[in-house]
Amino acid sequence: MRLVYNTTKEMNMFYRLCYLLCLCFPAFVWAEWVQVKGSAPISGGRYELAREQAREDAFQQAVMQFGMHVKSRQRVENGVLKQDDVSLSSEARVNKSTVEDEYVRQGILYLKMSVDVESVASCPDSQASGYKKKVAILGFTLQTPEQARLGGLHDVERGLASALNQALKRQDSLLVFENSQFSLHRETINAPSQYTVQNTLSNAAEFAKNMGAQFVISGVVRDMSVEDKSVFSNSYLAKLKRLGPLANQNRNFSIEMFIHDGFSGAIVWQKNLSVTAKWEEGIQEQIGFGSAEFWHGQYGQAVSGLIDGVSGLVSEQLRCQPFMTRISRVDGKTLHFSSGASSGVRPGDQLSLFRTYNFYDANMLKGVELTNVKTALTVSQVHPGFASGRISVDPGRLNIQEDDLLVAW
Repeated sequence: MRLVYNTTKEMNMFYRLCYLLCLCFPAFVWAEWVQVKGSAPISGGRYELAREQAREDAFQQAVMQFGMHVKSRQRVENGVLKQDDVSLSSEARVNKSTVEDEYVRQGILYLKMSVDVESVASCPDSQASGYKKKVAILGFTLQTPEQARLGGLHDVERGLASALNQALKRQDSLLVFENSQFSLHRETINAPSQYTVQNTLSNAAEFAKNMGAQFVISGVVRDMSVEDKSVFSNSYLAKLKRLGPLANQNRNFSIEMFIHDGFSGAIVWQKNLSVTAKWEEGIQEQIGFGSAEFWHGQYGQAVSGLIDGVSGLVSEQLRCQPFMTRISRVDGKTLHFSSGASSGVRPGDQLSLFRTYNFYDANMLKGVELTNVKTALTVSQVHPGFASGRISVDPGRLNIQEDDLLVAW
């Protein structure tokens, strides 16, 4: 994200944007905490407004401490300054914050805060960022199935994929297809590694080719256990515990996410994420994962927040990846490929042409090598799901075939 500011008012808008960004992502455990102090004057006795402004000030300081680039651009004509712009680009985002101290001194409200700040993948503006990359979401795998008995959450494997599918579609930066009936990780302990009959570490490339996707998202639900099992038994003592205010009814939700490149099968992103929240339902109730009753409870709301955060992280990670699409047919100098208007392809766009070669390393593991043939395709016709274009040389000279790639960097 890159914004240009000319006035103090616009700078304040940027601070508010930093604050709004932090509301979109729940608290996970992979970022760095920083200590900051925000301040704001109390005008007209409007304490809550001053508190909000002080929080914005603290968040802005936290983001700048973690990483901020400042670039100035000036234009002088005949010795007169005609343009003086300052652009700021952040490489961090606020996940969570806690107020350590709050006090007023000489009409100024001060907030001492601990802020959980995360590094954000940054990449320059590129042609690839203008396209929606195709992503296939597979079903998750539950590492310990017996943990799903409480609440009847056995459908978490497909339900979690469906919820992530909806969250990514709300981001509107990727072209997402749900295929939760398939699972990539039968052996959960070693996931994502799994030797296949083709002597590869994953079936991700095969799934991607069949689904026409550039990336494959999968994952393992590592933990849905409760912190105190004794509270959730059928004993009379457990029932008394649940009635008391000190009963520990917390339940964990921990997942490990994987994004595979659909052409090589290689891992491009991997992350562990977890939340803990109170499980409020009775031990006999079977509400199921993803039901209205599930999302209404504290535990479901925490899981929902985690999923929203994951969708934001996935979108950011894939934004900087090159856009790749397979050639589906070669017709003279006209090449047809499997991305169209829904991916943002437009007539006149130019895409680089790459040959694909399979190879085996020293351990006889299969890989894919890309070779730039230094030829560009100019898009001529575009349909919703596919398009075509022409190249200036005879494809036979370059040995261009189906499943070779068009790439935008």
